[in-house]
Amino acid sequence: MNRFKRVMRPAAWLALPLALLAIVALWRPDVLRSDEVAFPPRFLTAQAPRPTGWAQPLDEEFRFYTLSPTLYRSALPQADDVAELRARGITTVINFYQEDDAAWLTDASMARVHIPLRGDRVTDTEVISVLRAIRAGEQRGGVLVHCKHGQNRTGLITAMYRIVYDGWTREEAMAEMLEGGFGRAERMDDAVGYLNRVDLADFKQAILGGECSTNPLAWCRLRAWLAGDDERAEDYPG
Repeated sequence: MNRFKRVMRPAAWLALPLALLAIVALWRPDVLRSDEVAFPPRFLTAQAPRPTGWAQPLDEEFRFYTLSPTLYRSALPQADDVAELRARGITTVINFYQEDDAAWLTDASMARVHIPLRGDRVTDTEVISVLRAIRAGEQRGGVLVHCKHGQNRTGLITAMYRIVYDGWTREEAMAEMLEGGFGRAERMDDAVGYLNRVDLADFKQAILGGECSTNPLAWCRLRAWLAGDDERAEDYPG
């Protein structure tokens, strides 16, 4: 009997970390993702013109582009960019960088939305939250989305916007993201990794169905359940 206990004791110690690993895998599957990123083949040849449906450059140095009359993307703006943003009808600025926009955006007429993202561990829950914030902002006017360099996190979000709301394929969205003039493709490896592994059918079903996440064990679902709220909110812009 004592020998049986001695044999079982190491197994019990092993069970705890395995259980924790399983919880992490269910709660944050991106943490356990593969580091291998497969870049797609180039979409444009050297002689091919820029597709007219791609984001159009307004200030390439600032990486300031317009995707539509109500959606813009850029690198981190500065205080002297505010007049240009206002002239473009931008009323909402959504920031994915870790630092808040308060240092440069002092115009009270523009709503500041801060949703910091870490490019190497973005989840479906976060992307759904951002896309809904964009759609809500578009109901009030123009929306600018930005991170620090206007490449990786901003590229990921605008690519998902293209797929969910503009009806683009994964390949079309990635081609614009990587070859649209936003910087070197190597700087967008995290975005490529996310776009390669996201289950688009599940994602679209979640966001268009008013869900906060594709993950049944996501914290947003648990928080809503604890609060007695229905997370399938009709006031989420689809």
